[in-house]
Amino acid sequence: MSVPKHHEHFYFTFVTFLVEDCLFRVPRDTLESQSDIFRDLFLLPVQADKVEGYSDTDPIVLEGILKEEFQSLMKVLYPMPLTRLPPSPDRLPSTLEEWTGILKLSKMWSFTRIQEFAIQQMEPMLATRPLDKVALAQDYGVTEWLVPGLLQLARREEPVGLEDVRKLGLDTALKLADIRESAQSTMPTWAGRYYMNPIDRSVDMPNITATGPRGSTLCDYTNRIRQVFNIQE
Repeated sequence: MSVPKHHEHFYFTFVTFLVEDCLFRVPRDTLESQSDIFRDLFLLPVQADKVEGYSDTDPIVLEGILKEEFQSLMKVLYPMPLTRLPPSPDRLPSTLEEWTGILKLSKMWSFTRIQEFAIQQMEPMLATRPLDKVALAQDYGVTEWLVPGLLQLARREEPVGLEDVRKLGLDTALKLADIRESAQSTMPTWAGRYYMNPIDRSVDMPNITATGPRGSTLCDYTNRIRQVFNIQE
């Protein structure tokens, strides 16, 4: 009788993690295939009498990680579509806080595809929250959020305040204030109320430098933002 072989796709090895006071036991294969960090971790040599991660009594301890953050990441890594309808607890995360935890851990552990998915899911949630958008862009290196978020902040009527300093840091808040105070923008020549000097419309001049009021959605600070924050196009 021949010895049975392991199926190449559906024979899983499980690994146990301790996060705060909670044990998680998940298929190891997914972690290895999605993250170089975990793949290298599982390749490390171990003592014969002490193999971490294969039992509840000897789990891999993840220090400095919140249980809720790890749980949110696991929901994305191990989706269960047949049971994801509310109020099932294993449905995909739905709040900005949950996705922020996923973005944090996916960046930390090099889950590139999960990181891209998190950014995609967070985009609509941050559409009306520019302060959070810029703060998260700074914290997790999401460069494509910086200019749109800073532009929204530069255009708002409210002045730069303590909440901006708390979330963005003093340096970024001061730079934002400088952009707002300068109020210099590049405007199309047909935005008549922004003309600083009379211009012959027959002359082919697509842009002029102009001053616009705070709170104006017509005022384009993009070039100034890129200059002050040294952001390349």
